[in-house]
Amino acid sequence: CVVVARGQQSAANQDTLIGVVGRDFVLIGADTAASSGGIAITSSSVDKIAVVHDGGMFLSSGEASGDVDCLRREGLSQQAIAVGFAGDIADADRFISMLRTHAQVREYEAGIGNDVTCVFDGELKRLGLESPIAVASSPSCGLDAEAIANLSRREIAQRMRRSPLQLCLLVGGMCFDPKTEASSSRRAGAEKDMATMSSRVQEQIRSSATLPESSLDPPETKTERHVINPFLRPKLFWLDQYGSLQNMPYAAHGHGSNFAYSILDQRYRRDMDRDDALAMMKECFDQLRERYVINSPRPPSIKCVDRLGVSEVDFDTA
Repeated sequence: CVVVARGQQSAANQDTLIGVVGRDFVLIGADTAASSGGIAITSSSVDKIAVVHDGGMFLSSGEASGDVDCLRREGLSQQAIAVGFAGDIADADRFISMLRTHAQVREYEAGIGNDVTCVFDGELKRLGLESPIAVASSPSCGLDAEAIANLSRREIAQRMRRSPLQLCLLVGGMCFDPKTEASSSRRAGAEKDMATMSSRVQEQIRSSATLPESSLDPPETKTERHVINPFLRPKLFWLDQYGSLQNMPYAAHGHGSNFAYSILDQRYRRDMDRDDALAMMKECFDQLRERYVINSPRPPSIKCVDRLGVSEVDFDTA
């Protein structure tokens, strides 16, 4: 009797998906090639980064001035959500449609975007939730990236024994956090990073590098294109085909992730601005084009999720 054991492989296979969390944004990049499971490319223009919700529903005059009350109300509004997928295209199309439907139904239930404003709710008063923040952060808000990630995890786990989904996901977006003040969030984020595997890997790389630390972390001279909202925190969630869910500062899927992680571990910094993050992601895809045996005939697709919505980035000008 001969038993042949075959290791479990990722559903992403030859697809490449990379995500990075910046100072006030989430950057997601993916290749644009698709195949029917064989060695032939059936399409080279597939958009593997779906927009579940474009956000941008709260843009006011206080945005440029950085008014605290205005930024708080903006943080409580519906935020943009993007989902990058790698794996079976048919499963991805049905799954993304389901996520969009849930987000739209939740938006209607919460009354987001309508002209009617609730000024008094007896049930919330009975529960002691009378402040504007408590009212907006109660179940009357729409879905954010974390809710979409948990919904995706539940759907993938429930279908594992019936008809498993051959999908790997990266869910990114801005999430409301009332404790995210400009001064305290960086200290809390730094302490949390030291407890993660990625930060320990970065510390090992920096300590073993021959260059001084100042050359690895050059001073930032670029200016932000808009005011940073202290009540919004960018988050990136990594999911595989088995329903595993992780909140990551950077993540990747596919065989090409072996090349991408070597660059991400060395160059990633939590407070990266958009230009530095784009340069790092471009270096990842350039490395794949040079060393990866499977090359997409077209440049990758890159999208940026921030408080203003979801915008597409031109790879050639990044």
